[in-house]
Amino acid sequence: MKTICLKRLAIVLATLILSTGPLPAAEQQRSATLATHAVGSLYNAIGTGIATVVSRHTPMIVRVQPFAGPPAWLPSMNAGETDMGVLTSADAVTSYKGIILYKKPFQNTRILVVGGALQLSFYVPKEAPIETVADLKGKRIPTDYPGTPIVMLSSTAALATAGLSYNDIVKVPVSDLQSGAQAFMEGRTDAGWHSVGSPAVEEANARRGGVKFISVIATPEGAKKMGEVYPGSYPTIIKAGSATGVPKDTAVLTNDIYLVAAKEFSDEAAYNTVKTLWEFNQELGAAYPALKAWQRERMVSKNAFIPYHPGAIKFFKEKQSWPKEMEALQSKLLAQ
Repeated sequence: MKTICLKRLAIVLATLILSTGPLPAAEQQRSATLATHAVGSLYNAIGTGIATVVSRHTPMIVRVQPFAGPPAWLPSMNAGETDMGVLTSADAVTSYKGIILYKKPFQNTRILVVGGALQLSFYVPKEAPIETVADLKGKRIPTDYPGTPIVMLSSTAALATAGLSYNDIVKVPVSDLQSGAQAFMEGRTDAGWHSVGSPAVEEANARRGGVKFISVIATPEGAKKMGEVYPGSYPTIIKAGSATGVPKDTAVLTNDIYLVAAKEFSDEAAYNTVKTLWEFNQELGAAYPALKAWQRERMVSKNAFIPYHPGAIKFFKEKQSWPKEMEALQSKLLAQ
């Protein structure tokens, strides 16, 4: 009789375990890291906003880790030691394939969501007689960017739209984006290079008595030259008055921004992160201006350059936002 009771107890316990399913994500991962560019950059503002909302609405605490740029943290993500990160589609595809600026492929990176678009150009004092990148010939421009080499590539692409290269300007070597911004505020350069809406440009605007972004050459030929130098980039127009430093319609270099995760990031944690960004999307944009463009309809992109995370795919399928074309694209990207 005692043996029968024990067997029955074992069956009951097994049934309870099976009925409850796997442990919730909160039990599996209670903290995560999110890598960004340096403090003061647009990427850091984006990462901080995402970390705050995800930490507020899930049991997982997300800690932001600032770096000079993706080359500094992609190796640790490739080793599964960094959980999430914010980077452009250009950084994503070139690092994933190990091309151009990346000599080694980092293929552990997976998309959680495609966010807003990164819009970049040179900016100058608002009273400067400089209106387009063509006017930068012979001017002092920040260069090198060993901490964020993708910046050198993107700024080179902007100059290329006007048929210019770094041989046509006076080079002022800087280590990273923030060093370049500092050089401009100190008057050591005639122009800075940064993203529209970044805190660094806001600071420069306040300290230098006003700044303005200047236009890339957005002709079909200019766009072609841009894309040849900087894969995945394209020119777009920012409307006058829509951001600091945009007194008139201005053409800028544009590419997409990804929130990515390591392949080893648990499916449950990835699912809950994407779910939070979807369900609290209005809160995300209302509280953090840099995240206003991170809309639900942009999260799944048919132009993605690297694979999505399985946990993200699970959520998008539940929301019927993962069309059949994405299955083919995902398979293609995984086979690269």
